[in-house]
Formats: sequence, C-alpha cells, structure tokens
Amino acid sequence: YYFAVKQGRQVHIIGYDLKADVVEHCNAVAEKYGYTGLRFVHADVSRDTLYGERVDMIVTLHACDTATDYALHYAIEKGADYIFSVPCCQHEVNLQMKKGGELDLFLRHGIVRERMAALLTDEIRTLVLEDMGYSVDVIEFTDLENSPKNLMLRARRTGKRSGKGRALARELAGRYGFTQTLLELTKEV
Repeated sequence: YYFAVKQGRQVHIIGYDLKADVVEHCNAVAEKYGYTGLRFVHADVSRDTLYGERVDMIVTLHACDTATDYALHYAIEKGADYIFSVPCCQHEVNLQMKKGGELDLFLRHGIVRERMAALLTDEIRTLVLEDMGYSVDVIEFTDLENSPKNLMLRARRTGKRSGKGRALARELAGRYGFTQTLLELTKEV
C-alpha cells in the first residue's frame, strides 16, 4: 500500500513463507485489493531458489533462528540496497555457547544466557553486514510490551567494507565454542 498507493510507484514485491496456508491467504488478500505487483510464494529461504533478479530491498519479520541469516546472506548476494530485519528466536548460538572468557558471567542463568546469546547473534550479524559493505544500525521497532523480539537491524549498502568485524566474530566464536550461520555463509567472501 505504501509504495503502490502512497508513493505511486510501480513495484514488484515477493513475500516468502514456509506455511502454504499463509501464502494462499496473502495471495488472496493481494488479489482482493488489486495489488498486481505483490505475490507470495511457499519457499524455504535456507534451501529453495528465490528470485534471481536484482533486489532493491529485503525485509524480514521474525524469520526464525537461522532463517534470518539465510535471508541476510541472500540480501548480500543480491546486493540489496536496503535491509530491514527483525530477527527472532536466535537459538543457534545459545545452544552451542560454552564458557571461555569475559562473557561467562552471562552464561550462569538460562534467561540471561538466552538474551545474551540473542544480542551476541544480532551483533555478529551487524559485524558481518558492515564487513560486506553496509552501514548498519540497530533500533527498537516496537515497544517491549508488544514483543520481546523488538530489535531491527537496519542496513544501507554503501560499498565501504569494514574488514574487521568477521575476524572479531570468529575470535568470539572460537573462544566460546559456537558457530553462527551468517558468519559461516560469508566465510569465503
């Protein structure tokens, strides 16, 4: 609505979801309101072939666990100019993290460990994006009372690569005994 009606732009928007019934419902809504440039596809970002052309912007909303990483990697590969990502349930690092240094204090209690791992995961994502030529900031996109997963990674492609973030992230991963999907997906880049 914003792009097509408010801005008067001709846009081509593709939404992906794992749930076929959600995709069917969303396509019906798009058709009902005459959004011809909007379609939804049943697909898994971690393994399915997605749109192959140039992508201007990627938006993820609560892409669960490593699905966020695959979506961010897709955005990097496509050279998306803008990324708006609201991660969700970052279990990967939490399930692997071992004691190994200054952060051990945050690993003693389950809820603190979970939140620490989520923040660490999102910070690693920002480091990777910066290394890959994006200017990134992290904002609160809604009040905590609405959702405990209220951080948004907001990135704009600048082409200026940092070069130091992934090395720092790899050092932390080695020290604390975890892997992180986006860090692994961009290892060779």
